[in-house]
Amino acid sequence: MLNETSDMAGAANVSDELDQGFLPELLGRQIRVTYLATFRIVEQGLMAFGITPQQFALMMIVDRNPGSRQSLLARARGLDKSTLVPMIDRLERDGLLERRPLPTDRRIKTIWITERGREVLDLAVPAVQDSDRLIGGNLSAEERAEFLRLMEKVRSGISHNGQGEE
Repeated sequence: MLNETSDMAGAANVSDELDQGFLPELLGRQIRVTYLATFRIVEQGLMAFGITPQQFALMMIVDRNPGSRQSLLARARGLDKSTLVPMIDRLERDGLLERRPLPTDRRIKTIWITERGREVLDLAVPAVQDSDRLIGGNLSAEERAEFLRLMEKVRSGISHNGQGEE
């Protein structure tokens, strides 16, 4: 029985042998394939803490911006409310985030990280940083900076063409 690493290596070898036409030259495809591979690495690093990469990112933003409105968090994460609300529900159920009414308008909910949420976040940060080092392990500091600059340039171009979510 092959383990997951062997399966992935085998899949990579098979795709290297197949004629994929111009697919390897498509930026969107390369970003997607890279995203899926990096997501798996971060996901594995966070499993021990019982949170997903999306939940980690939301908790980080809430921790850095306590008392933010759900609508602002949705925009910051590039999510619609129908995706964000169940995520907040789960994190609230798990005692990691809490909703509080806005003092000036009790109909509006603000989101706060709990003490337990901060503890989980503090433990998860090194795991995410380790994952990030693994992901960028083949890049020099200069290449990493250039890669991040180019990714921002691609995102900016998408946003300026009216296709981005920001």
